[in-house]
Amino acid sequence: MKVTTFAIRLWRLASLIGFASMLIYTYTSLEATVAVGFTADSRPDVFISRDYLFYGCVAIFLINNTLINTLTKLFPKVSGTALPIPNQQRWLQHRSQLNEIFKNWFYCLMAAVNTVMALALAVLRQLNNQLGSTQLVGHQWLLPVCVAIILLVVISLPIRLAMKPDAED
Repeated sequence: MKVTTFAIRLWRLASLIGFASMLIYTYTSLEATVAVGFTADSRPDVFISRDYLFYGCVAIFLINNTLINTLTKLFPKVSGTALPIPNQQRWLQHRSQLNEIFKNWFYCLMAAVNTVMALALAVLRQLNNQLGSTQLVGHQWLLPVCVAIILLVVISLPIRLAMKPDAED
């Protein structure tokens, strides 16, 4: 097993455990109603039920992981000539390597979504625990970090496919 494959599988496993842990921790530490929207002066103005938040997160988690696992299993069955990839003829000669690259990419995408959801839950829990204070600052990092995680994963596939396949296959 390659180091990158091992690291990606480790990230996927850590994201699964991290999301599940954060979801349970957030659910148990929140009140019955959760503030999910705030005014410019840091006052909560949009509330949802803690149960809706929990079941919504579980639904997104299950759909994300089930859909991506299905795509991972179906990808090797797709005809190589139907794939719009650069250097298609070279990649067709190294189909097992192409399958591994896509499997790793799908796992990265799954781990990225799980990581973003866990980070969002952590910030939401902190914001709801700070409701008594008048300053709800210090969470501006969430959006750029989440966008960076998703962009890095999405951009990594075309970059890798633009490269030549490894010689040892």
